[in-house]
Amino acid sequence: MIRGFKAIFFISIGLSVLIGLFVPNEHVSFWWEGIPAFDAIFGFLGCILIIFGAKALGHYWLQRDEDYYDD
Repeated sequence: MIRGFKAIFFISIGLSVLIGLFVPNEHVSFWWEGIPAFDAIFGFLGCILIIFGAKALGHYWLQRDEDYYDD
C-alpha cells in the first residue's frame, strides 16, 4: 500500500514539473515566477521542509522519555 502511494506521489511530482516546463507562465509579477517549473519545485521543497521541521520539533521538544512521570 505504501509503495503505491509513493509511486503516485513521484508520478504526480514528475507530471507537475513536466507541465511547468512546457506550459509557460505568461503573467509573471516577479522574476522567479518566470523560471520553468518553479512553482512545483518550490512547493515540493517547502513540503519537505515542513515535514523535517515538524519531525525535529516533535523529537526535541514534544516527546518525553518513557519514565517522565516517575521522577
